[in-house]
Amino acid sequence: MTRGLTHRLRAGLPVLVVAGLLGLVTFQAWAYYFRLDLSLGPRVILQPWLLQRGFVMYENVADLHSPLMPLSISALPLVFYDGLQQAKVVLVALLCCTTLLTFWAGQRSLGWLGGLGAALFFVAWSPMFGFGKLWHESFLTPLYALLLLLYDASAPRRKAPFFLCVGLIGGIAILVKQHAAIVFAAFVVWSALASWSCYRSMPRILRETGLMIGGAVVPVLAYAIWQYARAGTLQGLLYWTLVYNLTSEYKSLAALPPSLSQVGVIVSSCLLAPVALLYLIESRRRGDKLWLSLGWGLTLLATSSLSLYPRFGFFHLQPALPAIAWLSSLTLDRALRSNDSPRVFVTGVALSLSFYWLIMAGSAYQRIAQVDPPRRIWEYSDLMPLAAEIRRHVGTTDCVYVFPDDEATANLYYLMRCLPPRSWIFHYPWYMSGPIKSRILQMLEDDPPEWILHFPGRWDVERHAPEIMDYISTHYQRVAELHWAQGQAWLLRRSS
Repeated sequence: MTRGLTHRLRAGLPVLVVAGLLGLVTFQAWAYYFRLDLSLGPRVILQPWLLQRGFVMYENVADLHSPLMPLSISALPLVFYDGLQQAKVVLVALLCCTTLLTFWAGQRSLGWLGGLGAALFFVAWSPMFGFGKLWHESFLTPLYALLLLLYDASAPRRKAPFFLCVGLIGGIAILVKQHAAIVFAAFVVWSALASWSCYRSMPRILRETGLMIGGAVVPVLAYAIWQYARAGTLQGLLYWTLVYNLTSEYKSLAALPPSLSQVGVIVSSCLLAPVALLYLIESRRRGDKLWLSLGWGLTLLATSSLSLYPRFGFFHLQPALPAIAWLSSLTLDRALRSNDSPRVFVTGVALSLSFYWLIMAGSAYQRIAQVDPPRRIWEYSDLMPLAAEIRRHVGTTDCVYVFPDDEATANLYYLMRCLPPRSWIFHYPWYMSGPIKSRILQMLEDDPPEWILHFPGRWDVERHAPEIMDYISTHYQRVAELHWAQGQAWLLRRSS
């Protein structure tokens, strides 16, 4: 009778796990769409709106990142007509997709319960890892989770379409953010080393490597052709995505190290990474191919975290979380299955660690238990009353030029349905190079805006762009002093 009951439980396990997974994904989607604070800046609201209205990437929209995030969002207006709702839907869709891929990677390696554990880890830690911010890394995360899922050292000989598909994923990731080139290169190198360790022939290894690289070139080349057709040149693309990142003062002016508390969060989430490394060494010694999968998981964790430099932000760690979830679930599974340690002790440690993770990471969800929690959409909510107040001064049709323009202020253009004059570029100190300042001054002289909204003292713009401030103080006068959540704003009108 006991044996029959056990058999029925095992047979019903996939159904129970799938039901739990669907409940987990539904809860996550509800929490992010309706309850948790989000960060939806101009890159995901204003910039797609500008692209829909004829602005061209890298020509009159300056962006130091690869183009796929704003371009893909800008392609959605046939479904969503509100930029805020559109960004929220995209964020939730990417999150749910990543949760399912993380589950799939865990289920393939560890079984149904292992997959559910990896998905639960991902959902629990996602708010702490900045998944409330829709950013380039949000698009990279499911792509990296897919690379984690596709890698299988024990698989039989793969055919050419598989390697072309992997290369295609790598190329798409590079079009999302340039840092993905490092992750893709690491995958190619690790695959070659794995093949070599399995005594595969060098011609076969070179063929597989060539197919992956060739697959990656296809989407990158396709975008370059499309950009040339749109802009008539690739100069802007090459400057902003390559030259600027290598030659600008971004690394010095934008540098932001993590705080001790932030380091503590990272360490807490990665507690089992050293244990995973020990398992890798041990499985390598025993000839178990598990070491190859563990090695790729740890390599993915390391390379996907490199975008933390030079400006720390938890949202830069988003692509690393599926790897952390998979490694943690795999390590706990191996520990519980091991016969080398007392089972009661190992089980107690595993339960205690899981409880600690749920309490620490899950605390970010506590606000959803409130009846009517105040919700903030960073880089958007604070601007709504300011936009309404500006409209009372300038009328229903006039537009303003925002200076200095940054992540926290640029969505004013969208809220007021105003196009920036000629082009759009941030005014952070690391953008204020000589040519860019000259370009802004030329625009102010050739096509002077009637109104300027100036944020005094913001980003020390008076020191970094004195030429622009001199021009504004000479040709504009203050007509109103406005107040918003982050300080003062001066509404200036052209006087000469």
